[in-house]
Amino acid sequence: MDLGDAFAMAEDLLEHHGLHDWTVELDGAKRRAGICRFGPQVLGLSAPLTTLHSEAEVRDTILHEIAHALAGPAHGHDATWRAVARRIGSSGERCVSPESPRVEPPWLGVCPAGHTTGRHRRPERVMTCAQCSRTFDLAHLITWTHHGRPAEPHPNYDAELARLRAGRRLQLLRPGTRARVIAPGEHHGRVGKVVKLGRTSYHLRAGGAVLRVPFAHVERA
Repeated sequence: MDLGDAFAMAEDLLEHHGLHDWTVELDGAKRRAGICRFGPQVLGLSAPLTTLHSEAEVRDTILHEIAHALAGPAHGHDATWRAVARRIGSSGERCVSPESPRVEPPWLGVCPAGHTTGRHRRPERVMTCAQCSRTFDLAHLITWTHHGRPAEPHPNYDAELARLRAGRRLQLLRPGTRARVIAPGEHHGRVGKVVKLGRTSYHLRAGGAVLRVPFAHVERA
């Protein structure tokens, strides 16, 4: 569906259902079609998925989120929310149909047996195939390609895999720990204190600066 038409539909449906103070925003989500943000009173629509979905699917997504806004944050996808959703014309389903178009993840992981999994971000932690073994087992290591081609893994991935193959696991440092940057470059050897753990990197206070350094490029000082 055209994004402009979807945006206008969402605004009209919010107005129709009395949500005059709510606004519509498009975002880059690739795994969920819509979201109801109660605090800022925003109905969010995934731009990538909206462009792939039909008008009927987008309308159902919008009504799904409007039902959340009307039912309130305490109800999630319970019977109260479902009753509201169906009353205003939504299907009342928790998720879009599995048959609806999806954004294909650029990262494809394959285990030795051929089982596949997808990711929208570059993998930074080592994964093994859950279909082959319920426990973590390097015999079922998942290897990754990006848009069908071999790609350089995240530094954390390489470091963790090396540790695992040596019989050790990657141990993350806690905030407050003194740490040293071991990666080549201008910050090599700098010592500071871990102030925060991000998704893939430490926030390391060294002097008057806060450095963001991948987990694999830091060691305990």
